[in-house]
Amino acid sequence: ELLATARELRAAQAQAGTERAPLSARLSARELEVAELMVDGNTYKEIGGLLYISPKTVEHHVARIRQRLDVSSRAEMLDILRTELAKREVLDSP
Repeated sequence: ELLATARELRAAQAQAGTERAPLSARLSARELEVAELMVDGNTYKEIGGLLYISPKTVEHHVARIRQRLDVSSRAEMLDILRTELAKREVLDSP
C-alpha cells in the first residue's frame, strides 16, 4: 500500500513537472546569465572572464542551477536550458 502511494506521488510529480515555472522564476538573474553563456558553449573560465567572476564561482552557479532544475547530469541540464531559453527567445521576439 505504501509503495502504491509512493508511485502515485511520483506520477503526480512527473505530471506537475511538465508545467514548470519559467526559468526567470526558478533561477536568479546571475544564474540566468551563466546559463545563457553555458548554452552558447563557453567554458567556466570564459564565463568568469565575461562576468568578472572566478571560474570557481561559475562552478558554484552551475551547481546551483542543476539543483534548482532538479537534474542529475550536465547534459540533462543543458537540454533543459536550451529548450527553455529557446522558448524565451521566441516569446521575446516581435
